[in-house]
Amino acid sequence: MQTDQCASDDALMEQAALWLLQLESEDCTAATQQACLQWRQENPKHEQVFQQMRQSLGQLHQLRQQHSQMIPHTIIEDAIQQSQTDQRFKRLHLLSIAAVFCGFGVLWQCLPINYWLADTRSDYQNWSQQQLPDHSDIQISGKSAYNIQFNQQQRVVDLIDGNILVDVAKDAQRPFIIQTRFAHIKALGTRFIVQQHAHATILTMLESTTEVTTTTPSGLQLQQKIHAGEQVIIDHQGIHPVQHISVELAHTAWQKHMLMVDLMPLDQVLAILQSYDAARFKYDPDQLKSIKVTAMLPLNGSALELLQQSLDIQVEQDFLKRKHIYRKAAR
Repeated sequence: MQTDQCASDDALMEQAALWLLQLESEDCTAATQQACLQWRQENPKHEQVFQQMRQSLGQLHQLRQQHSQMIPHTIIEDAIQQSQTDQRFKRLHLLSIAAVFCGFGVLWQCLPINYWLADTRSDYQNWSQQQLPDHSDIQISGKSAYNIQFNQQQRVVDLIDGNILVDVAKDAQRPFIIQTRFAHIKALGTRFIVQQHAHATILTMLESTTEVTTTTPSGLQLQQKIHAGEQVIIDHQGIHPVQHISVELAHTAWQKHMLMVDLMPLDQVLAILQSYDAARFKYDPDQLKSIKVTAMLPLNGSALELLQQSLDIQVEQDFLKRKHIYRKAAR
């Protein structure tokens, strides 16, 4: 692999981070290991940055192994903002400070630290089910992670990333809440799907109702009830218009390891598919969001090829196995 020797340290750190991600993956092949070794040998700077990144990554693994109970993802932000008496908080506080002085910032952004520290996590092609202490059930699929925070007042599942289908057990004294980066989802019923990615939360109601609370950029809190057969996209702008869906098709698709979408913007579809594909997707959301997709897509890695065959898009793979998705130029 040829890499510009004058590339910035940030660019080299990102490349090293991508290699580490591929080596960490369960489906890492001997060819990938050999390609990584070749990249490291091309330039002494490559090897230096790679070793620095791997050492920092090792510290994170040690931190994880030191705790039999996983640390909620919000600890990282809390550790930066305030001192904590708990030893787990102190260690993460020191780690975050060390990151500043050691140029660890890019690694912090590139590697999925919150994912590694989560209570429950799964990889790209995994499908599993967990029964919670209150007898609620969570089905988890793709690269997903969440923390569980139950107490006498409420039951909170903090969805960091990925895809879950929730069957909520009744408990009149303790509301059941899904917390994401963009929404506070309070269950008023039993069954729904939540998909969380970097830019949005997607809520699909299969039974009954949820109450969604969001905060606008100006700090105003908005609430809206979402009912069975409705789907909404929630992002930094708030709750987008409700899209009506077939509950039966949505549930069947999940059971058959497929994704059912109805007039969903392509950038949102790609964000969901990313959680089932180890290759990193690269695309401009603004370029693709006007393309609406209605389809039943397999989640075995072939969906992107099917989309390329049916939509006005082009998919190209680079030397790091990243998949670049472009809108074809108008003829």
